Amino acid sequence: MSITSLPSDYQLSNHIALYMRQQFCSEAFLEEYHQTPTPFDLHTDTTIGICSIVSTMVDAYHNPDPDQHPVQSNVDLTRLEESVSRNKSRLDLEQEDQFLITYLPNALGVLDHPTVILGWDDVIALWYLPNALSQSTKNTDWFNQSNAHMAGCLEFALARHTMLGHETWFDTLGISKDLNTDASLKWLQAMAIPNAMISSALSIIHPLLYKVGIQGIEKLKMETALNNSIMERALMVWPMAFTNISLISNRACPLHHDPHLSGNWYNITANVGDHSSCIMSILTLGVELVYDPGTVVALSGHLL
Repeated sequence: MSITSLPSDYQLSNHIALYMRQQFCSEAFLEEYHQTPTPFDLHTDTTIGICSIVSTMVDAYHNPDPDQHPVQSNVDLTRLEESVSRNKSRLDLEQEDQFLITYLPNALGVLDHPTVILGWDDVIALWYLPNALSQSTKNTDWFNQSNAHMAGCLEFALARHTMLGHETWFDTLGISKDLNTDASLKWLQAMAIPNAMISSALSIIHPLLYKVGIQGIEKLKMETALNNSIMERALMVWPMAFTNISLISNRACPLHHDPHLSGNWYNITANVGDHSSCIMSILTLGVELVYDPGTVVALSGHLL
């Protein structure tokens, strides 16, 4: 498939995901997997970007090597999830302290190399992928702060209830206010390849969740968008399995918690730009991650 024939909607993620899964399996399971990845006629920067993410994921999956102990937290993630009500905001510092007392994590220290972190039950709680994004991707001009329309904290939601906090079966779905602008749709078009690459990583991290996400996008495309021209316009340039993008530019944020997630679902965060000396602190796992530009982290927003 040539670069000129690549789709601009969620199918772009499907095409890249197929190649990334094949590439990951061929590198991660050399003895068991013998299929050659299907080649794509992509721009050089895009090919380098895909290979960079896949290579870092392979390093994380195999790190540490079989002769060493894996990076593992002593936190029982299942019990922790059960204790967190979906109605709790997790923005209360005293509440956070109580969680840490109840589920005291072992100190994993500061990590700066690709790895996965296992929970108490050997389930992967987190993928840490430093330098996963190639140089051309993490320093992209599309995140330049001089673009006033893209500054601050923006919520690009493809489908949300019109009455947030009072959802009923009779509510209609619509896109968020931040997404419903020409500047936002232009950003989605410009960032189609990077966003699709990050989305495609989910097909390796959690294949079922990726599949369900794509099915949700398809359902929106077939049903809701037929009677919603605004959503249909957004779907034409939406290149991901995710239905929500939070874009944060040069802003301090409160403790993050997504009450709509399940414990075994993943959010993916990516850091881009030309800044340095960033740390992501995850108190629930007792770990700090060097979070410089180019880093991708996949984790449960409900638990962490």
